[in-house]
Amino acid sequence: SKWWPIDLHLIGKDILRFHAVYWPAMLVSAGLSVPSRVFAHGFLTKDGKKMGKTEGNTLDPVELVKKYGADAVRYYFLKEIEFGEDGDFNETRFINILNAELANDLGNLLNRTLNMARKYCGGCVPNVLGENIDGDNLLKGMSLDLGDRVAGFYEELAFSKACEAVLALVRAGNKFIDVQAPWSLYKQGQTESVEQVLYSVLESVRLASYLLSPIIPNISNAIYQQLGFSIDFNDRVTVNSLAIFAEHAAWGALPANQTLGEPQPVFKRLELLETVPS
Repeated sequence: SKWWPIDLHLIGKDILRFHAVYWPAMLVSAGLSVPSRVFAHGFLTKDGKKMGKTEGNTLDPVELVKKYGADAVRYYFLKEIEFGEDGDFNETRFINILNAELANDLGNLLNRTLNMARKYCGGCVPNVLGENIDGDNLLKGMSLDLGDRVAGFYEELAFSKACEAVLALVRAGNKFIDVQAPWSLYKQGQTESVEQVLYSVLESVRLASYLLSPIIPNISNAIYQQLGFSIDFNDRVTVNSLAIFAEHAAWGALPANQTLGEPQPVFKRLELLETVPS
């Protein structure tokens, strides 16, 4: 009674007919409810080859998680392989993607902006309200409907699209801070502009980490802690809270003047030391 009926029946595409036709028929004949959805995932190859004992190239998921962490493994497979399609695992590409997107794009953006906030705003969130950010602000414009769009992608199991939508905001944040150059604005005495820029970037990082929290909960926890929050994305009550979603999936949830944490790497760059054993 606790686990049935299920919302999603996830299977391999080679057994789709059995689980989309025969199994539901058996359930109906037994007077049981059928799953709300049946989704067939694709096949996975390794280095362009079919995995098998004969080739000796099977991929051990437990060892992969031990070596790189659950967040990294989830992010790569859900972002790089469109759910439902066939995909390939290559460890070098795996490392390059994670370093570029989680360590560089997301992690470095947080780190450099926190350091500027410590230097220019006393280690606190700038005294700015998200709702008062200029309407033509690029990051605010990208963020206003992002929560709804990403939630829609998750509901459709379009995890790759969800990641890409969030990553677009992160990449825009990196360009935004380079173009706005708050260090130059500070030297010119434009403190209000500095605060607007830093708030916009910090809020973009917060929003990105929240929307990616179903995939990288531990990294999102680290980001939220450095932004002064105490939310735990591994807590089911938090994850399932519609009230928290309504607040944090929208632009402007970062409180003005909130004390920021010490800037620390949220995802350490990976190095290919040896391949994961089969």
